[in-house]
Amino acid sequence: MLYIKLFGDWKVYKYGNEFNDFTSKKALKLLFYILLSGRSKVSVEELLRTFWPGYTPEYSRKNLNAQLYYIRKDLEIPYDYLRNERDYVFINLSYFPSDYSEFMKAIDNADAKKASELYTGLLLEGFEDDWVRKHRIRCQRLYEELLKVSSKTETENPKVIVSSILKAKILLEHQKATREKYFIPIALKKDYVKEIKVRKGDIVLDLGDKLFLILERGTKRAEEVIFGFAKRLGLDLSYVVFLSEEDVLNQLDSNIA
Repeated sequence: MLYIKLFGDWKVYKYGNEFNDFTSKKALKLLFYILLSGRSKVSVEELLRTFWPGYTPEYSRKNLNAQLYYIRKDLEIPYDYLRNERDYVFINLSYFPSDYSEFMKAIDNADAKKASELYTGLLLEGFEDDWVRKHRIRCQRLYEELLKVSSKTETENPKVIVSSILKAKILLEHQKATREKYFIPIALKKDYVKEIKVRKGDIVLDLGDKLFLILERGTKRAEEVIFGFAKRLGLDLSYVVFLSEEDVLNQLDSNIA
């Protein structure tokens, strides 16, 4: 049984005991990177670009496979729970519980009390890689924003709206940082829409006279997702305004200021 503490004085626990006998520090960083992505699969290209910039694909892939092997060996992880297949590294996140995943769940649920219990210090103190700093800043901002919106009355900021806003920020800030386009941000004027029909992974934000939507792309092309969305609502595609991550994040920041 594993537990990984990433806030403050980071630690890895194996069978309830702190574990420090890692074969490779790079393997440990690779594991942290995958866990912080929050995704069940991470592209090999992204990992090679982050950990082996400037090296040949053959050399980089060989090293990636070796580092994944070290993680499995050191932490006694079954192969199926962390494996490399063609273009992706797959991970069973349920096998790697952490304070970070609990913190993100608390943010998603707008649970300020739980988030405060988990936020025991800066994320991965002692690590100064660019990707660590980006995640660290994002956690700080999300935590501060949660405390800010939680201090307002429930009438001013219903919990369900706060939760959706923070979830949207998590997704878009991660997408902006990694350049992996898993979600499509768009906007619609309320006048154009009578009823919203979205899929389970989509997010709808009702902010004033506009509706902001974060559509999950999945394995489809962006054009297919937008066409399917417009078809469900009976909308002309000309009514759909495509946005950048920065556009939506700025709007969300002003909404909770």
